[in-house]
Amino acid sequence: MLARHKESLDKSQIKILYFISFLLGVSAAFVLYIESDYFKTAVKSDNITPFYISAYFVALLLVVNWHHFVKKCGEKAVFFMTLFLKLAVVVWLAFSPVNIASALVLAAYMILSVISWLDLDILLESCSSDKVTGRVRGLYLTVQNAGYLAAPLFAGYLVSRFGLQWAFRGAAVFIAATTIVALFKVRPACSKKINSAGFFELLGKISTRKNILRIYYISFLLEFFYALIIIYAPLYLLENGFSWAQIGKMIAVALVPFVILQYPVGLLADKKYEERDMLKIALLIMGLATIAIYFVSSQSLFIWALVLFGTRVGASLVEVLRDSYFYKRIDKQDVDVVDFFRTVRPVAYIVGPLIAAPIVFFFQIKPIFIIIGVVVLTGLFATKNLASSRVPPKIVKNA
Repeated sequence: MLARHKESLDKSQIKILYFISFLLGVSAAFVLYIESDYFKTAVKSDNITPFYISAYFVALLLVVNWHHFVKKCGEKAVFFMTLFLKLAVVVWLAFSPVNIASALVLAAYMILSVISWLDLDILLESCSSDKVTGRVRGLYLTVQNAGYLAAPLFAGYLVSRFGLQWAFRGAAVFIAATTIVALFKVRPACSKKINSAGFFELLGKISTRKNILRIYYISFLLEFFYALIIIYAPLYLLENGFSWAQIGKMIAVALVPFVILQYPVGLLADKKYEERDMLKIALLIMGLATIAIYFVSSQSLFIWALVLFGTRVGASLVEVLRDSYFYKRIDKQDVDVVDFFRTVRPVAYIVGPLIAAPIVFFFQIKPIFIIIGVVVLTGLFATKNLASSRVPPKIVKNA
């Protein structure tokens, strides 16, 4: 069965979405790295895994079915609704004490974060085209991660000086700005018919698209890395005597590769090298650098920043190459396929803590970094059979 693979480029709308991705990146970074400490403080226990598993299980259910909401309400309306709910939740957290009730609200925020990035993915795909996917996705991720880079220093300072609630106050400012821009500047995006398969029909459809499954696995490894690094690296550093102000500086340095590498690598993916070939190098860097964390015993802020920087060099490359490859394999009406692809984050954030929790319970945090690195290196096998992204898929079952 032949599949039409025609897409158009809307540069003006892409620029608006870039700006929104920056604002969302800033807002996310205010909260992302303090989540595990917030849960730990709220429940007065190291047993924070149930919050992550519950939040991302709900997110998974929503993501799988999100194309139904998009089809019924439209991309812009769904995105605005998600942002409005996210803003309400963050404002609540900004002025509430840290307790079990607020921890549940933070879990709701995590769910809405997954959905807001999914909405933005759908909007961006609707106004992009295959021949520039690497550049569009590379610059999109660069701008987004510039936002992530801008916030940790401020968030670390605010949390160390004034308390956890101030991270949410910072996030609220930027989510409010994002909501206003989305309301007035984002246009309804998709004029083509949106695919709206049922769950089992979607699974059947995806099962025939072997390259989508392979890049899904690679994406899972990246999100598995993020899930456990974001949860356990800050806790490990806190256990080793570093303050939130110091951790904020380390995170800011670690995020630099996302800003300086992703656009050039996306450009290379369009012009010169295949994503599948560059992914091998990226996974190798990410896996080995993560394993190296286990062997670091220094109390030097510089050494830790350097090690974390190495892990993010690999992660930044995998992130842009993953997106570049995937979005060259789909069309803008394939919202259900995008939904499936974005299930990878909640799946990883469920599987990761389930694996990590018993290890941390019996052996503490340190061995987790060996496990993350080894799991990441299994992605080298998946890159071997990826089809070329130079020729867009024309037959659905071989896509």
